[in-house]
Amino acid sequence: MKRDRSAITPLTILTPIRPGEKRELEAYVAQLPRDEDSPFRRLSSTHFARWVIIDRLASDYAGAPFPVQPLRMSYLLFTSTFNGPVGEYVEELRVRLGAEADAVWGHCVNYPGRHRPGPFRRYLLHNRVPVHMWYSAYDATVTEVRAAVDLRRRHIELARLVQELDDDKDLQRAFVEEFGG
Repeated sequence: MKRDRSAITPLTILTPIRPGEKRELEAYVAQLPRDEDSPFRRLSSTHFARWVIIDRLASDYAGAPFPVQPLRMSYLLFTSTFNGPVGEYVEELRVRLGAEADAVWGHCVNYPGRHRPGPFRRYLLHNRVPVHMWYSAYDATVTEVRAAVDLRRRHIELARLVQELDDDKDLQRAFVEEFGG
């Protein structure tokens, strides 16, 4: 059965951080660029991705039936939604994140490094957490989403440029020049 390439797939990976390396990892993750310069932007199929360091359970969770204790180890949580099969995405993480993959997961117990494709894949998939429920706001590829966002930006820019025009023909001419006939 051929998989729909536009289907959005979730992936969650939880890896233990080597003792004594949490602060260095926190500093590295905190300095990573965001928005257009994010290393995740290099991943062509990624809708959303995030690394989070977990060292305790939230103490303000009202439903906890026991006193919250710090975890014995800190963990790195990676969560992402993307288009395509998990195996291909893990390979994209290895290749396109490159040095960032090593700089982040390199602080985790038994991380084999990105230069060893098989062990890299097995490591991430071994630490994969099943996702039983998740929400997708839309069903589109990253390319389609980026094209829609760009089209919206162009419409907003045109609206700003023509707001002083009173003649319908001038408005139409500006629209055709920007978007074609």
